[in-house]
Amino acid sequence: MYPLAMKISLLLFAIGILLVILQTTLQRLLPIGPVVPDLILVLCVYWGLNHPTMGAAIGSFLLGYSVDILSSQLIGVNAFAMSLVFVAVYLGSRSIWLHHPLVSSIIVLCAALIKGAGLVLVWVVFLSTEGFWQGALKYIISEALIAALLAPFLFALLARGESYFAKPGPAAQ
Repeated sequence: MYPLAMKISLLLFAIGILLVILQTTLQRLLPIGPVVPDLILVLCVYWGLNHPTMGAAIGSFLLGYSVDILSSQLIGVNAFAMSLVFVAVYLGSRSIWLHHPLVSSIIVLCAALIKGAGLVLVWVVFLSTEGFWQGALKYIISEALIAALLAPFLFALLARGESYFAKPGPAAQ
């Protein structure tokens, strides 16, 4: 009925909505301070590596925008950052032929650093404040390392969920 790529994109977007809810509530439920695992970033990297379509680019933007709506004081910053991450991963994925958990962790680490650099750039240009640099670098690196550690597990879960859609059902045989 629907093409496989559309089903997978809808599945990943639905998972993304759940991850947005988890990510925005995790910050309030656990006493881990301002460093929260960026699960949406990991999903956007997965999308950029494995399903670089226009729907995935729009989905990355919408997931970033939903994070903005739920937990950001400045609307559009995370939407910009997730779009930047998706484009960077997409352009990089054209050169990467190895899909291994270690490689995916390194890609997520680099993507998190790109996101952090983009957020810092937006913050400096539009919201220059005193004392911003004191903690920004520490939080960016901490979140990048946490996202890189979680990436292989999330990638495996996403690939497993995808495999359910890739299997031909009884009607297809």
